[in-house]
Amino acid sequence: MSLTRPSDAPALADLRAAAAALRLGAAGAILGWPVLLGRAAFYVLLLIVLTALWDNVMAERLPGTLVAALPAGGLALYIGVTEWITLAVPAIHLRLEDDIRSGGLDVHLLRPRAFLAQRVAEALGAMLVRMTVNGVTALLMLAVSGRAWPQPVALAALIVLGPLGGATGVLLYTLAGLTAFWARRTLPAMLIIQKAMFLLGGLFAPITLYPSWLKRLGEASPFAAHLYWPASLTITPSARLIGQVVIAQLAWIAILSALTMMIWRAGLRKTLRGDL
Repeated sequence: MSLTRPSDAPALADLRAAAAALRLGAAGAILGWPVLLGRAAFYVLLLIVLTALWDNVMAERLPGTLVAALPAGGLALYIGVTEWITLAVPAIHLRLEDDIRSGGLDVHLLRPRAFLAQRVAEALGAMLVRMTVNGVTALLMLAVSGRAWPQPVALAALIVLGPLGGATGVLLYTLAGLTAFWARRTLPAMLIIQKAMFLLGGLFAPITLYPSWLKRLGEASPFAAHLYWPASLTITPSARLIGQVVIAQLAWIAILSALTMMIWRAGLRKTLRGDL
């Protein structure tokens, strides 16, 4: 006789299905290796342009500006981390838009496994492969550039905090994709999320350089958990900060997951009523 409760079986099966979807997403990203190489080349180009920009800003040392607040080594490492995470997040919103608007969602709903969890897991698998490739690219660039390396504690922490930040981004993109239940295109929602990432996530500059009210707003948002907090370890690494970042990221992943499920269920109710 099995000691497992019958109610546990569906949850275990869903977990196995999500793990299979994660492996499928990773395999798909690997098979698309030309795209991975192109993304890595784009990553290199971005870092060259953005680090050159901040190096020139640092060199000017203009009086009365925030240059004095920048770290001694500039923002090359910080920008490297934020772009590393940003470029790793797949366009899951477009997949969801296609599923919802094309009517293909009806077929998926007939299957016994949780569709949305599988879509998210598949995106996470692709994200991990992209992070690995671009992470190796970043380390090679850092070795060639002769710049100072981040502290070992920061590098080790990014192995965990980078994927957690990427997972936060996947959930934010998922929320954009779910707007397809009510809007014909997810582009408007995606543009809002992307611009919030630029500003509140500190994509191009740490939010510590912002006015105090905007800094507090950014720190309290999921966009900081996505980009700023992991990247901030390259500036002020500490065990205490690592713990705070992990807590913030896990909290936002839980909140965004709950919000995603609420919107998903509301969208399904709308679909089943035939209002789509």
